[in-house]
Amino acid sequence: MTESATASSDPLPGAAKTAQPIEKKEVLFHGFPASPGICRGRVLVFGAAHTDFREIDPIPIAASEVDAEVARFQSAIEKTKSEIKTIQDRMQKTIEKRDAKIFDAHLLIVGDKLIHKEVISRIRNGLCNAQSSFLLTIQKYLDAISGTNDTYLNERAGDIRDIANRVLRNLNGGKDGGPSLDNLPENTVVIAHDLTPSDTAMLDRRNILGFAIETGSRTCHTSILARSLRIPAVVGMRNIAGKFANGDEVIVDGFLGMVIRNPSRDTLAFYREKISRKDELYSILQKESSRAAETTDGYRVKLCANIEGADDLEEVSRCGAEGIGLFRTEYLFMNTPVAPDEETQYQIYAKLLRAMRGRAVTIRTVDLGGDKLDFATASAIREPNPFLGLRAIRLCHEKPQLIRTQLRALLRAGTEGDLRIMFPMVSSLSEIEELLAIRDEVMEELKAANIPFDPKVRIGAMIEIPSACLIADALAAKVDFFSIGSNDLVQYTLAVDRLNERVAYLYRPSHPAVMELIRLTVAAAKKHRIPVCVCGEIAADPRFTPILLGLGVLELSMSPNAIAEVRGVIRKTSMLASEQLAKIALTSADPEDVMVLAKEHIQSVAPDIASILG
Repeated sequence: MTESATASSDPLPGAAKTAQPIEKKEVLFHGFPASPGICRGRVLVFGAAHTDFREIDPIPIAASEVDAEVARFQSAIEKTKSEIKTIQDRMQKTIEKRDAKIFDAHLLIVGDKLIHKEVISRIRNGLCNAQSSFLLTIQKYLDAISGTNDTYLNERAGDIRDIANRVLRNLNGGKDGGPSLDNLPENTVVIAHDLTPSDTAMLDRRNILGFAIETGSRTCHTSILARSLRIPAVVGMRNIAGKFANGDEVIVDGFLGMVIRNPSRDTLAFYREKISRKDELYSILQKESSRAAETTDGYRVKLCANIEGADDLEEVSRCGAEGIGLFRTEYLFMNTPVAPDEETQYQIYAKLLRAMRGRAVTIRTVDLGGDKLDFATASAIREPNPFLGLRAIRLCHEKPQLIRTQLRALLRAGTEGDLRIMFPMVSSLSEIEELLAIRDEVMEELKAANIPFDPKVRIGAMIEIPSACLIADALAAKVDFFSIGSNDLVQYTLAVDRLNERVAYLYRPSHPAVMELIRLTVAAAKKHRIPVCVCGEIAADPRFTPILLGLGVLELSMSPNAIAEVRGVIRKTSMLASEQLAKIALTSADPEDVMVLAKEHIQSVAPDIASILG
């Protein structure tokens, strides 16, 4: 997080008049965009009363009190389950169903029998009261998953803390002394160290316009809920809470990841105009959803959507996507104590393919680490470096039945439409050969059992590790398509955790090393006449669109709500100009110089789109 300041003499609305206006300084704070949108309101600094679990000491009880303490713990668990179900029911009426399923994970954690057994053992054998027994147990699990490089596990630690505070409150008779987010005044913007998923779920959209917090990432549950509630939000803003006071006027820009305290008259005028332009532009772009994404000199680009579940299909149709470029199956495996069986998976995949009515659907096999799967059954395994550990296709060695079951379901579903199966985390040729051998074995099993399947389902490799780019020629000879996962490719190439605010400034997708790896991958795909797609954040960023086209990428897959802007840029640029930009990106020593040129290009060909990008 960074900040800067400019002077402003614009008094806040409703402020008392003085002989001379009180000078207030406009201050800019930068974090990470979590939920798009812009809002202006008055600050409420929210300081939730959450427990510091590490400061819990065992509180002894007498042997005669054991049964009562066990009963008290069990009662608190049941009350917590009831509260979570109430929140989930409320969310299902106001947000997308898949996002309300976040609280399925909370129910699994609070109902975990292993946790219950350990807490009761501490009470009975350690003669320790319910509160400290529960919190000492929870701390053990937090120690197992916190502080790793694994974003998923760190974010689930936040869920555990959320639940633990709720259980603790119920053990304390329903009181925690914390502030409430109910009955807040209109036009409130929440500034806080953290908002738990439960906190976020309880936000009243009528009164709370947006929020900015010190913790979190774009993929944490709090951010997901904010997007579903359509509340502008910024996360990862280190040490921001102490720099605001209740009543401060503030603007939250969820597009740029920026918060502005005491905005000046010029800033207010700028944002009024920006919001007006954005609304008008989106209306225009939406009307073009049925038009082809074709450059001014006749090059056709295929635009597809990244989705997480069948609930997203309406958005896919609305935005005019030509297919699904990435269906993430790991969400079927999360928030459940056991992996979904073959029939369950088959029904989901078949339904998706039927709904797409012949349009291509690329389904990625499960991309979770072994630690994450074990965590789903409350037995987390801590790896020294989960990003480089047992995950994705590497699970084949320790959990071979996992991929076999998924491939059986996918191959069966292939009879229902145009299916493409994509393997993530490919780093070597031997991995692809092993996966293809498993596919062939599964096909023989289905054939022997007289179960219908599609033997011609196309198989692809997700290119997201530098080694895969460097051997792309060999890989391309084995598969039917490539999909470049830009997020991990940038992260692995530059050795930068993009969700770590301390080094996020080094996360530069425009780095010439990244551009060269993409070029190598595209060249190999062209040589072997297989399609190559880019799916990731740069595919959804209109500033990168011309560069990617210039590198030879003619298929992009992104969040459905980003397609309109990307299509707009494609229709206003030429392949010739794109190739010139790509040449600069490959040879420039400074990634920022590339971005400056990219922004200038968008400004020249699509000033309307440039105006809302900031």
